[in-house]
Order: sequence, then C-alpha cells, then structure tokens
Amino acid sequence: MNEHSIKEGAIRPLDSKEGKYASILRATLELISEYGFHGTSMAKVAKKAGVSAGIIYHYFSNKDELIEELYIKVKREFSEKIITGLDEKQSLRKQIRELVRRTIEVSVNRPEETIFMEQFLQSPYNRQAIQETVDPYYEPIMQVFYKAKHEQMIKPLPDPVIFALTLEVAITLAKQHAAGDIFMDEKLIEKVTEACWEAIRQ
Repeated sequence: MNEHSIKEGAIRPLDSKEGKYASILRATLELISEYGFHGTSMAKVAKKAGVSAGIIYHYFSNKDELIEELYIKVKREFSEKIITGLDEKQSLRKQIRELVRRTIEVSVNRPEETIFMEQFLQSPYNRQAIQETVDPYYEPIMQVFYKAKHEQMIKPLPDPVIFALTLEVAITLAKQHAAGDIFMDEKLIEKVTEACWEAIRQ
C-alpha cells in the first residue's frame, strides 16, 4: 500500500460479514498472532482462509498492503467501540474513567487485535502515512484528556506519560490476561480504572 492508496472509503470493517474478504483478514490476524509478520505468508493466509491465492490478490496487491489495511481496520474498530455512546454531558472525570474502562475491556476481550497493534507499531510497516490515517479515529478520545489538562483536572505531565498511565495500561493487561497471569473480571477492571484515574488526577 503506497502513501496515496490509503483511502477511508475503501476500508471495510473487520467485523463485517463480507465472506472471503473478512475471512482473509481474520486468517491474517490469527497467523500473525501465531507466527509473527515474517512467518505469515500469502500462501498460509490463503490456506487458512480457505481461498485461492488469486482471490487474495484480487483484494490486496501484496502482503504489505494486506497487513497495513488490517491494522487500519483494527484501529478504527477499537476506537469506535471505545467512543460510541460516550456521554459528553458527563464530567470530564467520568468521561476519562469511562474511556479507560472501555479501553481495558475492549483490549482484554480482543487480545489478538491488541497484541497485533503493538507488534505493528514496532515493525517496519509502521509508516507516517499509516499513522496519519488512524490518528483521526482517536482524536475524540484525545480531546477529552486535553480538556481535562486545560482545566487542571489532571496532572501537567507530557501527553505520552498521561496515556502510558491510562490507555496503554490496557495493552499490558490484555497480554497478561491472554497468558493466564491474571483474570480481568469486572471487579478488577473497575479497580484498575480507579487506579489509573488516581495516577493522573490533579
């Protein structure tokens, strides 16, 4: 996928029931989870998805485009699940707590996608054009934190620190939950949400 080929209109949801297209994306995600980027080939994807190699190349010109589009879809779907239904009339404190709670829940319930996103960020696939595509998905989330900082409701820490103490906690918890090191039930999620808020509140 080149920098000019990332178009929102062409991005279809990973959760959609679009037959072969969705099967290819799901197979790619599962294979990367098991074998990593280098160990995932188009041939393996075709076999796992139950389609011919020709079908894959009908949707994606190469492996890079397939992986990049998968990342864009996963990022968009995560942001939608976190943001949808957020009550902007609530206090910023409640909005932040809700965003943190939802991020943890979504990440824990979808460990393959969570780990995939982390792997992608550490890989050569992570290009500026890709991040420019996905950043707008999370802008509503960022704005809540920016407003809270402006109103001095949270500590005047650099944004990466604020996010590391809140939203990025979900990645670590999802990995530990998937590995069986901890069990993230509703009670623990609530306790972690409170701990995240306490870490950044003014």
